[in-house]
Amino acid sequence: MKISKLYSNNDNFKTIEFDKGINFILSQNNGVGKSTLFKLIDFCLLGDKYFLAQEHFKDYIFYIELQIASNRYITIKRPTKSGKNIELKITKQKSYLIDEKDFNKKGSIGIAKSFFENKVNYSINKFRTYITYFLRDENNQNDVFILNKYANTHEIEYKTVISNLLGIDGRKIRKKYELDEIIKKEDTQSTSLKSAQEDLTKVIEENKTLISTHFIDRLKESVTKYGRMILGKEVTFLIDFNTSNDIEFSIKVKNDEESNDNLDDESTIKKLSCLIFASALAQTYAQKRLIKFVAFDCPFDGNKNTYEDRIYRAIHELHRKGIQTIITSNENVIRNDENLLEIKDEYMTAYLSNDDKLMGDF
Repeated sequence: MKISKLYSNNDNFKTIEFDKGINFILSQNNGVGKSTLFKLIDFCLLGDKYFLAQEHFKDYIFYIELQIASNRYITIKRPTKSGKNIELKITKQKSYLIDEKDFNKKGSIGIAKSFFENKVNYSINKFRTYITYFLRDENNQNDVFILNKYANTHEIEYKTVISNLLGIDGRKIRKKYELDEIIKKEDTQSTSLKSAQEDLTKVIEENKTLISTHFIDRLKESVTKYGRMILGKEVTFLIDFNTSNDIEFSIKVKNDEESNDNLDDESTIKKLSCLIFASALAQTYAQKRLIKFVAFDCPFDGNKNTYEDRIYRAIHELHRKGIQTIITSNENVIRNDENLLEIKDEYMTAYLSNDDKLMGDF
């Protein structure tokens, strides 16, 4: 699945037609809609609408067109003021459907999700849960695994999601935590306690067998590949169990002793680790024929971000693998003039400025 088009019934919104390969959304400065684009894509993909609750957006209707096969597209039409009037339509070619009256399905978010799931032949709950690992705005670049929505939740929430994302049965990972809680309770009866302890031993042993799969091996190889490509260093994706037998995920970046780069800019390394993981996921998931894009907000930002050329090569490598990339960036942080010229000539999908914002003034 790739993003084909994003548009609205309101002329204040800047229509964006995406290339199936490399897409750069450049801007003159901040505050013109780059980060809003990520929230809007998520909203159109049947996500939350909280950021559109402002009075300014009350009459907006947004359309997102997705390419789900070589000659098959699905358009999701979603108004901001009602959750019961979402419409979806399958077409055989790219289309503008603002004046279209005959959609295939209309209804609530639940009905829309069910129709979408049927047409793409993939669990909508998994799709909605996983999408932010491929669609990384700046608010979701502080930790590779813990998205903003999991920041204030128990660790089992994000660990269940990551487990499922990697093909590990998250229910079994969660079961270990649930048994721990039963055993910790002071009022647990002795027979129940003994049963829980026996179950816990079995669950721990079984869980340890779940982390050795072909899919995980390929993902590890891809993380190493994109880590070397983007950071020029040995980057390793690790899955293991801690001393409490709880699953742990980590990405380790090894600094070369002879290197002048001491990896002292932690925020940039975190940001680029998110890009490395998203790229590796997209390449590994490409064979599943579902999410075939990486959208990343401002990867070139950061005072000590000296990885521009490497990031640019990784974007081209994703394109070579058939993965769509959507990259936002302020123009002035791209310091390589040759890169900037090529981006503007060949890959610039949209340019945002104070006079031409994504959604006008609000």
